[in-house]
Amino acid sequence: MKYLTLIFLLSSTLLFNCKKDSKKGTSNDRAANLTALPSAIITQLNNKCTAIDILPLRKEMNASLSFSKDQSQALQYIISFIGDEKGVLLANCTPDGHVVFQENGEINYEADVYFNGACTVWVWNKGGKITHVNKMRPEGVEFFKNFLKPISAEKFDSLSK
Repeated sequence: MKYLTLIFLLSSTLLFNCKKDSKKGTSNDRAANLTALPSAIITQLNNKCTAIDILPLRKEMNASLSFSKDQSQALQYIISFIGDEKGVLLANCTPDGHVVFQENGEINYEADVYFNGACTVWVWNKGGKITHVNKMRPEGVEFFKNFLKPISAEKFDSLSK
């Protein structure tokens, strides 16, 4: 009887732990265990960034954009789109653009930007891995929607003639 009770307790514990772990894996947030890029780093970007390149990641979007230290207000404007809060990266979201932050020709930080639907975040990457996720401020969503918007077929045809 002792062995039967012991087996029952061990089985119950194992079953309970497996169910508990499977719930963790079903989260719809791909970055649930990550934090926001610290505000000290955002301040550092604001003070030391000398160039920003914005690249569209969808083929139907228009051309890339670059800002340099001569356009320091533009650099600060782009950086102001980074929210201090942790963002949520839903499983079904795809990046719309890629932003590269440079200091004197060296890439310091890179982020994919998501600005459509429920995904309005900055996803920071280092070595091909996601390191941080920040919410995007509403002004950033509007900026990227206006800048990285798909070009219509009619407009594309008229430009190519």
